[in-house]
Amino acid sequence: MVAGSVNITQQKKYTHLYSICCIVTNEQEYAAMKNSFMAYGFTDRCEYIVADNISGNTFSAYDAIRRFLQDASGEYLVIVHQDVRCLDKMNVLTEKLQQLQQKDADWAVCGNAGGNGYKNFFFHLDDNGRIRKSDGLPAKVTSLDENMLIIKSGAGLSISADIGDFHFYGTDICQVADFLGYQSYVIAFMVQHLSSGNLDKMYAQQPAFIEQYGRKLRHRFIQTSCTKFYLSHSKNKNRFYNNGFIFFWVKAFNRMFK
Repeated sequence: MVAGSVNITQQKKYTHLYSICCIVTNEQEYAAMKNSFMAYGFTDRCEYIVADNISGNTFSAYDAIRRFLQDASGEYLVIVHQDVRCLDKMNVLTEKLQQLQQKDADWAVCGNAGGNGYKNFFFHLDDNGRIRKSDGLPAKVTSLDENMLIIKSGAGLSISADIGDFHFYGTDICQVADFLGYQSYVIAFMVQHLSSGNLDKMYAQQPAFIEQYGRKLRHRFIQTSCTKFYLSHSKNKNRFYNNGFIFFWVKAFNRMFK
């Protein structure tokens, strides 16, 4: 122990196992969601946290999730829509997360519906009366549906600060996890989702989301206090631009046209 300082430890201690988090616009619907989770055992070692949007959109989904991640004291955050109803016991979720940890210790976020690549979907939910179950779960994905997201607190995830509204945050947090070296999965934990969401508003927000990620994924020249280099997704571009001769001409070009 180092005297006079706070000593960090390898394992953080959590006061709860699960933090059940929800953006609330309808108190009765939220109460039905909460009661369904409590009926299936989400009582001991659980806390319930809300972002209160009953009187208006005080929180965007991104703002709310950022606060959930900051304020929750659970080892896992379960972020659910208020129109979700739990259909599996708490010990089932605990077992599924333990199995996922054994399969891949680098997982950070999981859910019950998501995709990986073009037309490659995985589901395990009651989709407003339609039971959808995929084989081969847990399955790795690059995007998750927002009806339920389960986040491992120890991964230290956050969510984009330059995107707002109420759509694509499941995709965003999966991408953030990927940037940090983590993985995302669909697991076999059953809930019922009572609606399909507002697809028109989702499609309307898609161009802005694509534009924001185009900026995040742009190529760039990096100058540190000790070195400089070019950074992009392309191995060939990285080899080409990280050449001393090329750097010389790039620097000369920038001086000429500043």
